[in-house]
Amino acid sequence: MNYLFVYSSLVLICTCLFLCFLIFKFGKSKLHTIWALFNLSVAWWGVGMFLVGITKEPGLALKYWRFAHVGGLFIPVFFMHVALILSNLKHRVWLFATYSISFFFALAAVLAPTSLYISSPHIVFESILYVKAENNLYILSVFWWLVVLIYGIGSLLYCFKSRPFVKRAQIVYFLIGVTIGFSGGVTYFLPMFGFKIYPIGNFTIPIYCLIVTYAILKHRLLDIRIAITRTGIFVVVYSLVLGLPFAIGFGWQEMLKSVLGKNWWMIPLIASTALATAGPYIYLYIQKRAEDRLLKEQHLYQNTLRRASLGMGRIKNLKRLLELIVHIVARTVRIEHCSIYLLHEDSNQYTLRALKGVVEHQPNQKASIVPSVFPLDSPLVKHIKKVKEPIVYDEISQQGQDFANKDLQVVEAEMRCLGAALIVPSYIEERLISILVLGKKKSGKIYSHDDIVVFSILANQSGLAIENAQFYEDTKRTHEQLFKAEKMATIGTMADGLSHQINNRLHAMGFIAGDALDTIKLKKEKGVSPDDKEMVDEVEHALNRIQDNVKRGGQVVEGLLKYTRKGSEGFEPVVLGKVLEAALEMAQFKIKLNQFQMIKNFDPDIPPVLANFTQLQEVLFNIIDNSYDSMMQKKTTLLDPNYQPTLQIYAIKRGRKLEIVFKDNGMGIKKEDVNKLFTPFFTTKASSKKGTGLGLYVIRQIIEENHGGKVTFTGEHMQGAQTQLLLPVAGEEGEEAV
Repeated sequence: MNYLFVYSSLVLICTCLFLCFLIFKFGKSKLHTIWALFNLSVAWWGVGMFLVGITKEPGLALKYWRFAHVGGLFIPVFFMHVALILSNLKHRVWLFATYSISFFFALAAVLAPTSLYISSPHIVFESILYVKAENNLYILSVFWWLVVLIYGIGSLLYCFKSRPFVKRAQIVYFLIGVTIGFSGGVTYFLPMFGFKIYPIGNFTIPIYCLIVTYAILKHRLLDIRIAITRTGIFVVVYSLVLGLPFAIGFGWQEMLKSVLGKNWWMIPLIASTALATAGPYIYLYIQKRAEDRLLKEQHLYQNTLRRASLGMGRIKNLKRLLELIVHIVARTVRIEHCSIYLLHEDSNQYTLRALKGVVEHQPNQKASIVPSVFPLDSPLVKHIKKVKEPIVYDEISQQGQDFANKDLQVVEAEMRCLGAALIVPSYIEERLISILVLGKKKSGKIYSHDDIVVFSILANQSGLAIENAQFYEDTKRTHEQLFKAEKMATIGTMADGLSHQINNRLHAMGFIAGDALDTIKLKKEKGVSPDDKEMVDEVEHALNRIQDNVKRGGQVVEGLLKYTRKGSEGFEPVVLGKVLEAALEMAQFKIKLNQFQMIKNFDPDIPPVLANFTQLQEVLFNIIDNSYDSMMQKKTTLLDPNYQPTLQIYAIKRGRKLEIVFKDNGMGIKKEDVNKLFTPFFTTKASSKKGTGLGLYVIRQIIEENHGGKVTFTGEHMQGAQTQLLLPVAGEEGEEAV
């Protein structure tokens, strides 16, 4: 018995059956099924070779050779079928013919007489019973075996350039595996034709099966050098670990018996135990040393990214933080471009906040504009939230084709539009806060598993840093708004003094203008020469205008003074029409009343409400101001010449309450913002400069806490909004309306 031949056949069987188990467990596509059948055929061949190796009877050896050929004849067929799938070629007629002809040769291997197929075995290499390839039918089957193999390799080479990157990587794995596996597999047949070359296929075919199975099952492919290195180290180390005890036991058996007698088996047992214990450590040590050499450059930039991720939390400026992230990633990893999309909750979409590099989509197109936003309900965002891990473009492309998944094909189209080779999500708890988009590496290499792990760490750290920066900016903005509100409150407290000073100046100007007019009047009564009359008339007209403006200025000061007073004079019956006029009187200094239509749908004789006039004036002013901004924003957004901004005011008595409704046709409100409306410093206005976010908060405080009424705000985005006030009606006896 040739122990090396038997032992290597056993390794081949175990390896291929284990790979079959993995493929059937994790694989789901047709490609996986065909490759599992390939491994099963190789295992079948291995069983036949194992039986040939342990038998000493020529008759049994012949049967075992025939048995092995039944499986061996389908090895190139399944390989060719996998090659056609990878190449996206649908040669159905050729496949049918190939399977049919191979099935015919398999039947011949079982049923054909010795004179037509293979002759009786003879001993080669001192212990292996080998058959001879002397008959035409067998030579024809071997020729057919080579034709099918070459056709499969040719299909891979023909479509190599047109396939996606992951497919090309798989094809590279295949071609290297074919070189290793089939070059060894051919050695099985050389002794049949009289060439005394030892059949080393049992050693090379397992390596081939491991490499190609990895290429099919594993989407995030390793560098081909790493795959071969790991596989080679594994096979060498464990061949020694498992093979050396057998070699000692069978090769030195007689010598050990002469020294130890019946206890000779203890030496192989001790050796196997020691090697089994040391094997994993030897494998990991050699693997680490080898990979450190092969991945020196990759480890350098991964360490740089790790260090950078630790320092991000110290940056408080959000814009600077995002620009720093894309700059470090693009420069360190040397990729074509890098960008960050940040969640903008107010608009329910992810917006492009930082970009480094140029996105290239097509060879003839130098640059392409990437989308600046994409919504929360986009297929890409949904897929990211579903998998909650980095996604690779070539993986998505391959899975979409392998499983004919339309959802994945849509995701692929969005990633292609972004120019994304890799997308790394950043989460804060369950909230997807940002999306890091990476282009291809300039070196043309793929993103390895280690790369993705490092980018995931970077994304988590950057997510925390982004949240901190956003919190810092929100706090800063809140402080600014508080400061602005405090300044306005200070101006309000100074209103009495300021109005007194302004009124004094206005009165002085009025007196001076009046005196000048009296002088001119007296002069005109005495008579003015024709040459001077025109000049005197012009001066008189100018002085009259000064007096008019002084009067109007006094009214403005009086209105401001009323508005800024706290209204501590108490509650009294207030007529809606009068307080509305006072509010409009104030509003005209901030908004343009002629830019929208106001419709008053209420009876002038409706009962008055029990209220503080100044506070109610402030409420109505804020409501009108908010409606005006909303309508102007919609007008700017729509650019529709037929759009007519309109504010309707309704009022009706409901029991002891007066219901007042302000309804506009402006921007309205989004569903997600409804619960935030009365929160201090929250604003939906187009520009933060237009509002402090305190208007609705103040309205609720005045109406509900000061007046015991009720405020309700409803609206629909782009359809307008409605503010409803419920205020107590004043008693009618013994009370005089203001």
